Amino acid sequence: MAPKSKEKPKTSQPPPAIEDLFTTLDRHINRSEYEQAVKLADQVLSIAPADEDAIRCKVVALVKDDKIDDALSVIHSFHKLPIDLGFQKAYCLYRQNKLEEAIACLRGRERDSETSLLEAQILYRLGKTDACVDVYKTLKDSEIETVDVNFVAGLVSAGKASQVKGALESWRIKPTSSFELAFNTACSLIENGNYADAEQLLLTARRIGQETHG
Repeated sequence: MAPKSKEKPKTSQPPPAIEDLFTTLDRHINRSEYEQAVKLADQVLSIAPADEDAIRCKVVALVKDDKIDDALSVIHSFHKLPIDLGFQKAYCLYRQNKLEEAIACLRGRERDSETSLLEAQILYRLGKTDACVDVYKTLKDSEIETVDVNFVAGLVSAGKASQVKGALESWRIKPTSSFELAFNTACSLIENGNYADAEQLLLTARRIGQETHG
């Protein structure tokens, strides 16, 4: 009787390299495939549990997928690691309308354009229009591609409608760039008593709104 042949030992498939996972992860985020991005980030974290880039990618993917509660949960779960997720936390709290908590997260942070824009948005929602306008004025035209509509609305609310035209000109931005910007600029013209131009801009805003929303 022939001896039984020994079974060949099963070889386990080696895990993919982290670099390859990140390449795929980045591709998923660029394609707005956020669920897949989260899964890839988790795969990286299963290999390197404290990988800062993977944690950040996971938070960003969850935020872009409008899963704000999940993003905050991830941020809290890694709070003991020396990773600065203060801006991301502030943004999530802002999205949850926890404005005082959000502004507290930004205190003491280094001011870049991204942080300043978020701070201005939070201040506007808090009704602190003067402070909101002051933050916008610290931004240089090279730091933002388009003015946030809250800036114009903030100027109007703060009784500074006369400054809207100059601000838009300094940033080389047309008031007809969007429905919201056209509408808020028209409001500033009304405040300045320029009713004819305001009427034309309101008509333009309505047309932009109709084109945008079909």
